[in-house]
Amino acid sequence: MNESEIRRQLRDWIVSRAKEKPDEMVDETPILERGILSSLDVVELILFIERIKGDEVDMEKIQPEAIRDVNSIYQAFFGS
Repeated sequence: MNESEIRRQLRDWIVSRAKEKPDEMVDETPILERGILSSLDVVELILFIERIKGDEVDMEKIQPEAIRDVNSIYQAFFGS
């Protein structure tokens, strides 16, 4: 799966579970700061990331800055 497909799947997943639907969801949209996802949704997001990756997420990578937006999620969990 290429980078644009991963980013699209992340955006789609976030919007599908959003407590408050964003007017526009772009890779820079702050998902926790704007209340799009709650902190409880982060657990489900990590499980979704593991499904996409086909591998477990390194627990040390789960930091607040790693889940700020789609860009930071991609870099933390899929970037090289």
